[in-house]
Amino acid sequence: MKASGLDIVKKLNKSNFWLSAIAIDLLLIQIYLTWKFIGSSDTLSIKVLFWAAILNLIWKKRYTLNLESDIVSSVFGFLLISFVLVKSSSLFWFETYFVKIYALFSCFGLALMASGIKGLKQYTKEFIILLLLISEGLLISLISSKVDFSLLAAKFSSFVLWYLGFAVSRQGVNVILPTGAIEIYPACSGLNAILLLLQLALIFILVFPINTFQKIFLPIIAVFLAFIINVFRLVLITLLVAASNHEGFEYWHGQPGTQIFSTISIFAFGFVCHLILQKNQQVCRN
Repeated sequence: MKASGLDIVKKLNKSNFWLSAIAIDLLLIQIYLTWKFIGSSDTLSIKVLFWAAILNLIWKKRYTLNLESDIVSSVFGFLLISFVLVKSSSLFWFETYFVKIYALFSCFGLALMASGIKGLKQYTKEFIILLLLISEGLLISLISSKVDFSLLAAKFSSFVLWYLGFAVSRQGVNVILPTGAIEIYPACSGLNAILLLLQLALIFILVFPINTFQKIFLPIIAVFLAFIINVFRLVLITLLVAASNHEGFEYWHGQPGTQIFSTISIFAFGFVCHLILQKNQQVCRN
């Protein structure tokens, strides 16, 4: 009994024990805030996946991490985490932006407490993942300024409907059938789904050891899958409008239908990643 008691005391005295406890608390708060203020199951799932990727990277190098900080870095990190925790307890409904930067601030403060300013370079991959997590709006603006996905989605949707035998025509971003038409706005073009799979692709690249060709291939297949699967959603919506099925249109155009197709995209991309890992394992065995 005495030996086990001493072991517990020794563990409590280790800085990495307290750092791990703080990290878990910050993670749980982030998940709670995401669910409370954003309320999207897809967004929550992605944030959990991002955190899992970060924890996986840290776990892999747990024996090589330098956990020596200086007093200035520790104090600044402590103050940053304290600010995050205090602010989290008094958020208003319109402060959803803070939920996004919460992860970056809390992890930056934790890294300072753990390794100091000089040790931040140990967490380069982790900070890249965090930046991907909070830069969704910027990435969407950047991509949409280069490519008109609404027009592309309208062209591909029209082609699929034509191929299926429907008398379809197109005017700009409008897909027109004899008894109904839809106008494809940027929010419906599949851009959000593309960004989601691109983020997952980059996480996969950072976490798993894959070759150069696979690193190039994964983002391309992510864009392709997200775009094509959303095109079939647009085709379905167009057919529902043409059939005057307003309930069906509201469902598949709204949040429930969007999440179903988003989930299909994630599973399809996950299957591709699984195949890549299987292939790499076979190569290693041979």
